[in-house]
Amino acid sequence: MRRRTLLAALALSPVAGCVAPGDDTAMNGSTPSTATATPTAQSTAPTTGTSQDTPTVTPAPDDPILFVVDNDTGNEQTVTFTITHDETTLLDETETLAAGDSVEYDPMIGSTGTYTITVAVAGGPSRTLERTIGRFAVSSGSNHFVDITAGEIRIYWEE
Repeated sequence: MRRRTLLAALALSPVAGCVAPGDDTAMNGSTPSTATATPTAQSTAPTTGTSQDTPTVTPAPDDPILFVVDNDTGNEQTVTFTITHDETTLLDETETLAAGDSVEYDPMIGSTGTYTITVAVAGGPSRTLERTIGRFAVSSGSNHFVDITAGEIRIYWEE
């Protein structure tokens, strides 16, 4: 991945200025990312002093935040996948996946915040998860995985 090459290059070069670690967090008992946080430049955008200010972050055009939905069952499954943020629906797709198939989505996430991820299998399990996406994930991209098995839906991510 280009992101890993860039991060390796950044780790070997001196960086001037202020830096802060990424602020991505795992929520609701999901598997946390195993990647280590790499310092990123802080936003220099002016703030109004309220705790609700969102830092300005430029999304990575070559490494977006992706969601991969895998049908890990032995049967065809119809899956509805929805992502919302601040009551705005970013993605609402229904896909019929053959056994062992997967589909990839790029919901064009470009800002930090809490996103609600909902996955529902027709006639099967469903799951809703609140996920905080921070500066590091927005600026560097990350991969999210949704594994559908016969009895459960697992959602996890890597950065």
